[in-house]
Amino acid sequence: MKKDNQVLAVTDDVKWIGVLDRDIVTFDVVMETKYGTTYNSYFINAERKAVVETTKEAFWDTYLAKIQQVCDPGEIEYIILNHTEPDHSGNLFNLMRLAPKARVVGSGNAIRYLKDLFQPDFPHLIVKDGDTLDLGNKTLHFIGAPNLHWPDTMYTWLPEDRVLFTCDSFGAHFCHDEMFDDLTGNWDDAFKYYFDVILKPFSRFMVKAIDRIRDLDIGVVCTGHGPILRTHWKKYVDLSEHYAREAMQYPEQQRVFIPYVSAYQKTGQLAQAIAEGIRKAGPIEVDVEDIEKSTLGELEEKVTKASAVIVGSPTINQNILLPVYRLFAVITPLRDRGKLAGGFGSYGWSGENRQLIESGLKNLKLDYFGEGVFVKFSPTSGELAQCEEYGKAFGGELLKRG
Repeated sequence: MKKDNQVLAVTDDVKWIGVLDRDIVTFDVVMETKYGTTYNSYFINAERKAVVETTKEAFWDTYLAKIQQVCDPGEIEYIILNHTEPDHSGNLFNLMRLAPKARVVGSGNAIRYLKDLFQPDFPHLIVKDGDTLDLGNKTLHFIGAPNLHWPDTMYTWLPEDRVLFTCDSFGAHFCHDEMFDDLTGNWDDAFKYYFDVILKPFSRFMVKAIDRIRDLDIGVVCTGHGPILRTHWKKYVDLSEHYAREAMQYPEQQRVFIPYVSAYQKTGQLAQAIAEGIRKAGPIEVDVEDIEKSTLGELEEKVTKASAVIVGSPTINQNILLPVYRLFAVITPLRDRGKLAGGFGSYGWSGENRQLIESGLKNLKLDYFGEGVFVKFSPTSGELAQCEEYGKAFGGELLKRG
């Protein structure tokens, strides 16, 4: 049997029916996936048959073939969605057309999101933290895990099989034919990168969720992406808690990210002068980068780590440049709201860069500081000194906020 069509036994009654995506280059546009990824879906062979998560819609044919290996789709009574992002829910309604008895099970937010994403009504069951679902000879227990990494997220616990389904928690973008963590080789770098980009901003929710599962008699953790954790699950739960607690600690140094684009290095000169001023303000780490060739994944990582952002661009044809719009695309109000922000740039006959940068950052819910520094053509020594003063004031404000 081809690896792409394989069904794997997690336990006697729980089967992995997910799909492998070896060729994906970026995930959700902003995250690099050099190891590919998987869309993990699971079948529970109980008296009332259930599926946990579906897969990305593009893989329907492969997914359907796997479902048909384990059951008649018409026998499925429940489809549990721990999270409704389309890589988990993409084939939900394709499956429901073949499973007329099926009800969708999810949190209140999950059902609302599905109505927005797909269609206004469908058979469903809203569950909350602590609720259970009787499958006849098995019982599902639902554990609230909001904001990991959407507000709709929950975990599903199957005590009879000692299996915990955790959606995006403890997963990774890592594709390997063998799927089980004791057969895939080392993938710790993919695990850390996934945590940093997807889950780190929600570290306090991660710690709370881990506290909720510590007393469970877990045998296997079934993740939404990457390896199934049947041997080393405790290692990856412990690592997640360690990374989360580390992220929650007040950083020894504030970090300012200064991304800019500069056609003739005039805006670049301003960036360096602002950075010098920030350093003079106190113990602040400053990362200055020409982002003309930066990838979305690199920008996402730097914005995530930054305490503050100051964005620079020249004005060309009454507009700012594409790399700055790409930067705006990776700023997430849910994560970055309230971060201190600023702007700067050189311009020629008109200065639209000032308004476009300021409005862009404010619309993304960042706290714009002062008026920024925008100069005509090449900066004078006085204007570079103005940049330095702006940097000192910006750094002082950042330190004051603590």
